[in-house]
Amino acid sequence: MRILFTSLSCLIDPSSGAAISVRTILRALADRGHDVMSVSGACFDKAQKPSVVEMLKWSGFQKDADSLFWRYQDGPVTHLARPFRSHRAADATLEMINDLTETCSNVIGSFLPDTIISYGSTPYEKSIRRLAQEKKIGSVFYLANPGYKSRETFRDADLVFTDSIATHDLYKDRLNLDSTVIGKFIAQLDAARPSKSARHVTFINPSFHKGVTLFYRIAEMMNATLPSMKFLVVESRSNLTDVEDQTGLPFSQMRNIRRIGLQTDMTDVFSRTCVLLMPSVWHESGGRTAIEALSLGIPVVSANHGGLPEHLGDGALRFDVPNVMRENPQLIPPPSVALPWVSALAQLWTDHDYWVERSHAASQQWTQHEPSERIKMIETDLLDMTNAKRSA
Repeated sequence: MRILFTSLSCLIDPSSGAAISVRTILRALADRGHDVMSVSGACFDKAQKPSVVEMLKWSGFQKDADSLFWRYQDGPVTHLARPFRSHRAADATLEMINDLTETCSNVIGSFLPDTIISYGSTPYEKSIRRLAQEKKIGSVFYLANPGYKSRETFRDADLVFTDSIATHDLYKDRLNLDSTVIGKFIAQLDAARPSKSARHVTFINPSFHKGVTLFYRIAEMMNATLPSMKFLVVESRSNLTDVEDQTGLPFSQMRNIRRIGLQTDMTDVFSRTCVLLMPSVWHESGGRTAIEALSLGIPVVSANHGGLPEHLGDGALRFDVPNVMRENPQLIPPPSVALPWVSALAQLWTDHDYWVERSHAASQQWTQHEPSERIKMIETDLLDMTNAKRSA
């Protein structure tokens, strides 16, 4: 079976959890003997470099001498990216959309895919899904974002794959959309346990939706009661400086917080992490970094909504976030809201036996994410869709 992924957004994007998940799925399908490739625009959720070319080089792409593409080889999977003037999808012009559509159409004509996988709702993805229908090619929408509001977005998708029951139920209620839950596809990481002097409580992507105001209250209370606890903040799509400018929260004055930028490889981050903190206030469909932490036996302290309960199970300490915060993510919570989180973190930081107990629970929960049977299910669904399209 020949499988093509395409989107305006680059699939080699370390700031996009959906991109990382789809890459993992594509790699697993290729390892099972299928011909797999991706074609995308060179758009990134959080560009780390000022120009498109610099961003492609930073991401590991190399210029293809014989075409307009830049190439990234992920084992048996070839990723092609087509650069334009901007690396922001929001800046895409009609000319850019038409150019990428024509480029992908040429790839489709030469690669002859049986299935096209995509995500996103820009005019580009919609045009490719329409093209797939015209050519009787199976079209799959990968859905791991709670933000789509229109049923029309999914009109030309033959299958919708989603990563959690929670997201399936959300779209069933909102749009009467049927989807197939495939779970989260995550490769187990390899990271050393942190030494006592290097250990941190890690918080990734300090945005309002990810719970940065709750994080502030937790860090503030910890600074007063347990100043030995150090927080590591990975500034991927969002950063604390912008939050401080918008809210006045004095992150720059807090000595128990250390910051690093977006990482292309999370190994170093997890090698310094003894607890992962995930106080998300929005619908976290899959909680990718939390599952990565489970794979390493790192205890997780997380919110208790969206897809987090089903994916993290007993492997995490989970706390409810007040609805008023979920409705207004910029709200700064009182200490009473942060107190359960502070207590859990304090026990994990000071009680080694308790940390070991929670580490074992995390490792046990990770076994629920073993992907071999689920990739077979995806393979079967794709084959059934392909055969149905051919016989139609």
